[in-house]
Amino acid sequence: MANERTTMSVPEMQRMLGIKKTDAYWLVHKNVFETIIVEKKMRVVIASFEKWYANQVKHSKVDGPPPGAELKAYSYSVQEMANLLGVSDDVVYAIIKRDHLETFEVDYWKRIRKDVFETWYKGQTKYRTAEDRERDKAQEEMGYTMPEIAKMLLISRKEVYNLLASPKCAGVFEYFTVAEKKRITKESFETWYRGQCKYIKFEDRSPEEQERIRMLQKQEKRPRLMVDPNKQAYDIKETAVLLDVPVHEIRRMISEEELEAKKFGNRYLILKSEIEWWLLQQKMDVEN
Repeated sequence: MANERTTMSVPEMQRMLGIKKTDAYWLVHKNVFETIIVEKKMRVVIASFEKWYANQVKHSKVDGPPPGAELKAYSYSVQEMANLLGVSDDVVYAIIKRDHLETFEVDYWKRIRKDVFETWYKGQTKYRTAEDRERDKAQEEMGYTMPEIAKMLLISRKEVYNLLASPKCAGVFEYFTVAEKKRITKESFETWYRGQCKYIKFEDRSPEEQERIRMLQKQEKRPRLMVDPNKQAYDIKETAVLLDVPVHEIRRMISEEELEAKKFGNRYLILKSEIEWWLLQQKMDVEN
């Protein structure tokens, strides 16, 4: 039985990766894998080459398994983390910066170790993986959010919060939280609803009244300002346009920390990533 080869020539390595001669010798020059001199010729140690190949993602073999097998086993790229959480890359970069997540670079790309991700993920509930979002659905179905109640009763969110804070309603509503969103159990809400006569759900109104409300809602549509979609942060008015809510609602969301904003003097700026997260949450609520 012939001895297994332990080295290969630089031209062999070049052909294996399908790269130019200068690129091949640049890899050698950077010492990304081990080389030795055999009969005055440089050769690449195959074991060290395979180790390097399994821990990088820039170069792929012409005919062979994809790169980065070992690297991907213990870390995520920014895009992989974004896919995992169902958010954009910008949101992930904002998370890394805001929560000071430890990262490292491979071929100039940031990566996050899986143990770092898991520690961060367990310490928060705002961002959810697809698997956990699926599990959350059963819990979410047991209650209503404040915006959902406002929509059902045709009142503002402020009125909903005033209603919930009313002494008359003390101990009436039961609360629970899913993914940092407080909900009221459907059972306690329906019990309260049946015991009062001030508020009427849209669905319980007459067809004529429902049509009148629809017409009024169309008339109340606000003219839309032109907002640059490529900005990284927006003021309150621009955010109101992007979220399609009144300006006073944005101010309330900021004051009650539903929307994260940075204050510069008397001016608030909301990051694009925060707006994208809010829109994603609304989409998830509708789909659920």
